[in-house]
Amino acid sequence: MSRIEIRAEDVLTVGAAAGLLLVLGAKSIRSIQLTQQNYWDFAFILLPIALLVLAASIRYAFRPVGVPAVQDVTAETGSILRDWSPFLVFLMLYESFGLSTWKAVSAVDKDALLLRWDTALFGTTPAVIFDSWIRGWLTQVMVAAYFLHLILPPVMGLLWYRRNLIIFRQFLLSILMAGIIGSLGYAFVPAIGPGIAFPSLFQHSLSGAMYQNITGLMDAARAQRDAFPSLHVGISSIVLWYAWRRGRTAFALALPLVIANWISTLYLRYHYMVDVLAGWLTAALAIALAILILRLEKSIRMRFSASPAAG
Repeated sequence: MSRIEIRAEDVLTVGAAAGLLLVLGAKSIRSIQLTQQNYWDFAFILLPIALLVLAASIRYAFRPVGVPAVQDVTAETGSILRDWSPFLVFLMLYESFGLSTWKAVSAVDKDALLLRWDTALFGTTPAVIFDSWIRGWLTQVMVAAYFLHLILPPVMGLLWYRRNLIIFRQFLLSILMAGIIGSLGYAFVPAIGPGIAFPSLFQHSLSGAMYQNITGLMDAARAQRDAFPSLHVGISSIVLWYAWRRGRTAFALALPLVIANWISTLYLRYHYMVDVLAGWLTAALAIALAILILRLEKSIRMRFSASPAAG
């Protein structure tokens, strides 16, 4: 007898969607669209899914005649989509903050508060310190490093997907939990970042062909008040943790890329230092919650499987 297997991701997905519906209303949620500005954001997550589906199709295409390949391909495709769905849920959570409705829900930006926190802790916000380091070539490097937040998570997911499905689920669930925690931060501490909020603090302009093209594209797609916490830092920290679990080589390759990603958030004036600290805390909390949730799911599943059948 078959039954639908409920996963922790399913429950969290429904809960996160319900929370957004309660705050913004169903009409606003339906206005999320894949436009020319944000379709590529989803494309980076859909790419590994497409590659996995293609691999399954090719594998079954060369099976002996008479083997029910179509059914197998359909079943594996459904499994791949289900396994990778937390990435898509996270992106939907993030993209929902591009809705103009949030301006009414959180009408006052908290940039002045975050700047005061940075000043109290560090004397100034580190983005101002980086202002004296501005160089054209370095700006291009930092732009490339900032862009890595779209590439590293799908790559890490692919590294774990065929090796260990449980750790793969932990990884994706950590991403989803980070998205939920970040959504709470964006709702209660809306901020646009020091570069936009306090342009007078900076003496040097950021420029260059790569800077103009890539940051222009990313700025069009990113949520406008997504400073606290920094999910760039949070998600790349999650990637680094699971790279360490994957092995020394993966960790050694990921470490400089992730550190560069962290630095780029300050160099490019997107974040305050307290955003970075909150990003690290978000990553730690998301990883711990993902592990705890999957343990709880396993415990509940074992309890139900051990229970005598009704009737």
